[in-house]
Amino acid sequence: MVQITTTHDIAACHQVRKAVFVDEQGIALAEDIDGLDDLATHFLATDEGTPIGTARLLEKGSTGKIGRLAVLKSHRSKGIGAAIMRAVLDALAARAHIREARLGAQIEAIAFYEALGFTPEGDPFLDAGLPHQEMVRRL
Repeated sequence: MVQITTTHDIAACHQVRKAVFVDEQGIALAEDIDGLDDLATHFLATDEGTPIGTARLLEKGSTGKIGRLAVLKSHRSKGIGAAIMRAVLDALAARAHIREARLGAQIEAIAFYEALGFTPEGDPFLDAGLPHQEMVRRL
């Protein structure tokens, strides 16, 4: 059974992120490990205790910045990414001072985020060498 919780087990989050971003997508480890993890709230999806997905949440003023959403290839297309995002959005909604959620979506994931209520904003940009789109959702 899949469970999604906040976690202090950053190593488990890094394990998932490395498998997806570094091993699968070819992003440099130094691009993923950016020094902000100690400031973030981390979400971890597990299946029978095994880490399978993650995301992190940073706050800046009235904005929640969602990032590092990753689901292992073996567990994709099962709604886990959307479930992680709903958990993050629920956490943001519980923080009265947060007015909007923002994220940088990989271009091929725009429709995924639009289905969760995000809208594109601004021009596409490169992040870690991959094309991204800033997206926002009012809370």
